[in-house]
Amino acid sequence: MNARAKGYREDVARLREFPDFADFSDDELTRLVRAAHRTSTSAPWPLIHEQTPSDACFILLSGEASVYLGRERIAVLSPGEVIGESALRRGKLRSATVTTNGPAEVLRIDRDDFARLLDEIPALRGTVDDTVARHMSGTPGSE
Repeated sequence: MNARAKGYREDVARLREFPDFADFSDDELTRLVRAAHRTSTSAPWPLIHEQTPSDACFILLSGEASVYLGRERIAVLSPGEVIGESALRRGKLRSATVTTNGPAEVLRIDRDDFARLLDEIPALRGTVDDTVARHMSGTPGSE
């Protein structure tokens, strides 16, 4: 098995551990992982900048990320969170800055791939809707 296929299998297994992805089939998770770009960082790294166009969303695989409105930290996100999905779906500017707090691994899904996956994977639509509702009710501006 080549390294890329092994990486896909590892990411699918990792997503399977998160409650928001429990209802996905193996095929759906594989399609999601294949459409994403996996990135690792060993230090804090900005994923999203406030008041910039939305071009991608992220799934936090490991580590934590903080959400900032201006300089005020308003939330801390844990592994399994979908980040930046709301502005991406609405086509609006980002309402907050999101930065990893240290070492982290994320899946980055570009806008066009995200739109296609929402059409192809009904469970993803449900997960994103749940995430948006959670972010809107508990953490304003979480992307």
